[in-house]
Order: sequence, then C-alpha cells, then structure tokens
Amino acid sequence: MRRSPLYQDTFALCAMLLAECGGAEAEWPPCRRLTSGALRLLDQVSLAVHGFHRGEHLEAADMELCTLRSHLELAAEMGVVEEDVFLDLAEQMDLIGRQIGGWRKKLAG
Repeated sequence: MRRSPLYQDTFALCAMLLAECGGAEAEWPPCRRLTSGALRLLDQVSLAVHGFHRGEHLEAADMELCTLRSHLELAAEMGVVEEDVFLDLAEQMDLIGRQIGGWRKKLAG
C-alpha cells in the first residue's frame, strides 16, 4: 500500500520521538508530552489521509504540531534532547507543517 508523503513523514517523526524519549527520560513530563503528542499527531494525520473530516483533522494536526514544537524546544533547552537530534526533529516538523498548511490551503480554496 502506498502511503501519502504527509503520513510517511509524520510516521517517521513519531518513530524518532518515541526512540529519542525512551529510557530514563521517558518519565520526564516534557518527554511524555512529546511522545503522546506525536502519537496524537499521527492519529490526526491518519484520519485526514483516510478522508475522515479532513479539514477538522488537519486543523487538529496543525495545532498539535504547534505545541509539539514548543515542547521540543523545552526538551532541547533542558538538555534532554541533543542539539543535532533537536535540529533533525525540528526540520521534520517544518516539513510536516508545510504539508499540512498546503493541504489546508487547498481545502479552503
């Protein structure tokens, strides 16, 4: 089955965050928030990709991504996420954000 680029990129982000926030840091609140937020983001994107109330789920995904960025920045600032990992995750989030924004614009047009 061929998956959409948005789904693939969101899935990759989710996997990266789950791998990064495992171990001893897993119970630290920002890490728990990052992992649960990544899973919620994947849920919203998955529902949108499969045609369930696309606009609503894309808006929810966009909002989730916005808050994930803040929590990622906090985790990096606190030293829980290394700088190179932070940059990779931030780049992946930007890619996903552009895809969501483009899709939302297309739906609104």
